[in-house]
Amino acid sequence: MIASAPAPSTAFVLVTDAGYFPKAARTIADLRAAGAWDGDVALLSVGFSPPRDFLDSARVTCREVAHIDTDRLVAALREKPIRPMPDNRHFGKLVQWDKLQVFDPWIRRWERVIYLDAGLRVLDSVDALLEVEWRGRLTAPDDALPGDNGRRFRCQIDLEADPAVRDRLLADFGAHILDARYFLNCMWIVDTSLVDACSRADLEDGMNRYPISLTNEMGIMNLYFHFRHRAWQPLPERDARGKRIFGWSELNYPGTTWRDFRLLKYPVTAP
Repeated sequence: MIASAPAPSTAFVLVTDAGYFPKAARTIADLRAAGAWDGDVALLSVGFSPPRDFLDSARVTCREVAHIDTDRLVAALREKPIRPMPDNRHFGKLVQWDKLQVFDPWIRRWERVIYLDAGLRVLDSVDALLEVEWRGRLTAPDDALPGDNGRRFRCQIDLEADPAVRDRLLADFGAHILDARYFLNCMWIVDTSLVDACSRADLEDGMNRYPISLTNEMGIMNLYFHFRHRAWQPLPERDARGKRIFGWSELNYPGTTWRDFRLLKYPVTAP
């Protein structure tokens, strides 16, 4: 009899500061209950210590970290402002950059990491995520779905704010990226061996080298994982049983409710 290969070591990882902690706690509760995940969960807590009783009861490994140094980025944005976003993310949501800390070498303790944004709802078993081929890849949702809404990478960067940075970016990656599809980074599945080629340090360098990303760290992650290393694999729209794996909101899928999805970023019908 041929022995089956051992299951890869896997962890679900979230990042939160004190303000987002209640949302992170909700996602972790979903993960343990509806998601039926009994394995490792790791929480990167930025600048605070989560309650010990929560960590113990939810069986969460906590890694307390300081905020990524965004001083150079903020200075560049103040000198050459990029187009403001409705949520003031460029100055009011700098903690989003801390998602890059997921790519520290510490994640090599697992072979596969599945990242979830704090607040993302897990509404059904995560088995479908574990069935996705992951080796050598970063798997994440395509922002052009459902169907093809026309979104391409040019909408992720400000091409007018700083011509010198724009020209540097296009010289480094090629103008073809402007018309390429790209991934959302509210969740992803990553082979942790990729951090050997694309580490937190590389991504932080990109943060400061290209301060024209309208969506903060998402644009930089696409530049490196997708366009430089060609590691992005679109998350399948449906699992083997035909259920939708991920949706931004049910409103993007007329006639659906939360029961039609395994993961939703912004559900309007979920309990």
